[in-house]
Amino acid sequence: TASIVAQLVYGDTEFLLTGDSPKSIEKYLVSILGKDLESDVLKVGHHGSKTSSDISFIGIVSPQYAVISAGKDNRYGHPHEEVINILKQFEAEVISTYEQGTVIFKSDGRTVFLK
Repeated sequence: TASIVAQLVYGDTEFLLTGDSPKSIEKYLVSILGKDLESDVLKVGHHGSKTSSDISFIGIVSPQYAVISAGKDNRYGHPHEEVINILKQFEAEVISTYEQGTVIFKSDGRTVFLK
């Protein structure tokens, strides 16, 4: 299995999309990119599963917004509570598709806005 990891940069704003990358990939990214991973918006890996969202990765990314894409009451229990707690520890605003539906952001290149 493979996941594409992409960081979209527009002016001074960044969006980090991690697909289903596990903690081992997150740690690898931290080791090679470090602070360059910092992003305003993080699409949380693997639907908020405890197999992703390593504490050192979240600390480096330091997202203002953390988006979790998961179905309501899914059979996997996503997102896992420990992931939510890590995100909140770094003061990310956690937004979920199971509560909000489609999530839309806008950016003027200086600021990210939740629409």
